[in-house]
Amino acid sequence: MNAEIPPDAPSPHYSITARQSIVETPEVRVTLMTLAPGEATPWHRHTKVTDTAFRLDGEVEVQAEMPPNAQAKGQAEDQTDGPVERIRLMPGVPCRMEPGRVHRVANAGSGPCRFLLVQGVGAYDFVKART
Repeated sequence: MNAEIPPDAPSPHYSITARQSIVETPEVRVTLMTLAPGEATPWHRHTKVTDTAFRLDGEVEVQAEMPPNAQAKGQAEDQTDGPVERIRLMPGVPCRMEPGRVHRVANAGSGPCRFLLVQGVGAYDFVKART
């Protein structure tokens, strides 16, 4: 069952190793996030905002449900919900997740990883998925 967290709910909605808010307005959020080895954000989606992630240190992987008409390229079987696209972030190359696409960010390395997450433009929400 999906659970929508309202935009005015206290943040964060989940625990990770570290997070530092850089900017937070009603329309835009910028956060520095650190994940320990094996750690990941929960599977979720947003209804209005686009997530754009930038790798800073370590091995960062964005995992996203494959769009309905996607090709097999980059596809891997997830244990519970079918095909997942796995995107390894490269330094300086943004990774965008458009509103509505179920995704999470995971540490794919043996040491900590850090990434900058830019969310906007629009009202922030967090809809849990893949429970």
